[in-house]
Amino acid sequence: MLNGSEEEQLMLGSEEALQLAKWDEPRLHELMSDMHATELAELLLSCRKDGERSILLEYIPDELLGEALLELPEGMQEDLLSDFAAGEVEEMVEHLDSDDAADILQAVDKDVADEVMERLEPSDRREIEQLMSHDEETAGGLMQAELFKVRSDWTVEKVLQVLRRFGKEIENLNYVYVVDDEDLLVGAFSLHALLFAQPEVVVGALADREFPRALAGQDQEDVVRIFEKFDVLALPVVNEAGELVGRITADDVIDVIHEEATEDMYRLAALSDQDDLAEPVGITARRRGIWLAVNLMTAIAASIVIAQFEATIAQVVALAVLMPIVASMGGIAGTQTLTVIVRGIALGRITFANARRTLIKEVSVGLVSGVIFALVIGTITSLWFPELGIRLGWIIAAAMLINLFAAALAGAMIPLTLQRLKIDPALASGTILTTVTDVVGFFTFLGLATVFLI
Repeated sequence: MLNGSEEEQLMLGSEEALQLAKWDEPRLHELMSDMHATELAELLLSCRKDGERSILLEYIPDELLGEALLELPEGMQEDLLSDFAAGEVEEMVEHLDSDDAADILQAVDKDVADEVMERLEPSDRREIEQLMSHDEETAGGLMQAELFKVRSDWTVEKVLQVLRRFGKEIENLNYVYVVDDEDLLVGAFSLHALLFAQPEVVVGALADREFPRALAGQDQEDVVRIFEKFDVLALPVVNEAGELVGRITADDVIDVIHEEATEDMYRLAALSDQDDLAEPVGITARRRGIWLAVNLMTAIAASIVIAQFEATIAQVVALAVLMPIVASMGGIAGTQTLTVIVRGIALGRITFANARRTLIKEVSVGLVSGVIFALVIGTITSLWFPELGIRLGWIIAAAMLINLFAAALAGAMIPLTLQRLKIDPALASGTILTTVTDVVGFFTFLGLATVFLI
């Protein structure tokens, strides 16, 4: 059973919140204080206008405001933060972990960020400056400075004493990191191991010296693979010298997985990975328009192929009816293969070097599918256009078989080749594949018809 407060909180939408802002401000403050940052972000997203969001922002507690804003799409987040003064941003940053604070400061105006940095404690400023010096899509850009590290010659008893004193300031504390006198990472061990170790044991003996770690400059996709491979809850980050500089927690990796999956999905549809519902029409139209223009060029290429067989189509009108079938089947088959390969590349399971087995499999699937659907469409065509009979049936069957084979081959080779050329396979593969299947399908079908029917 929910009590009255919980029921009201669950029912709180943007319209109800705006009404409370007019008539019962204390109640709105109380309700928002009890909400999670994600719920507050959903409330802000449900508003129709930025002006309404700005009103509600005034009632979100400082300790939740930064987290709520970080849950919003980047475009909306930056628009809302543009109205914040340096003092307000400072209040927000003081309640955030170092990695989240760095994200907020990178989203605000540079002058505001510089002013906030000047106001911070020197130790906090150094931590955030270090985080902001890394690319956002690397381990250094994901990490946070807050962690619990101890010297390798400390005893378990001493570690527990320090942990009781300082550990409560660190969220998601799962591991103790062991370093030497030069701050080089020796290893790590879990809190579980610490709690059940004898007080006099030296922690250097407890440390797992093979504990996985990430380099600060390592790509975020590599970081995700390390988490998946070793099934850890947090990952230490070291610089080139091996010094411990931060840690990445599992919640940040979940965000990366979501971002990478969304990015790949957008790019397979020839959309910018920055394309979201919060951006202005003009910006979104311009980004999409670039790829639509590229697609227009490829469509013209397919049309040029068709134009070479204008006389054939004029004599056999049935060809115009059947052409889209061949091209469409090739496009779908190619997209299936393309999706498998691009996903395999994203997960690190497929590379240009080890792709032979996958390539053979996908081409074999294309041939099997080609034979089956060639027989199906050949039979249907023979019955559909009896005046041309089995000749037209065999022609479209052959074209279907060739195009499905070409689609499978192209769907596998295009992303692998783009990866070898250091081009994102998800970004350009779909457009190239469509061109291949359309051109091969039209050329094969109309070419065979010209030879055997005219």
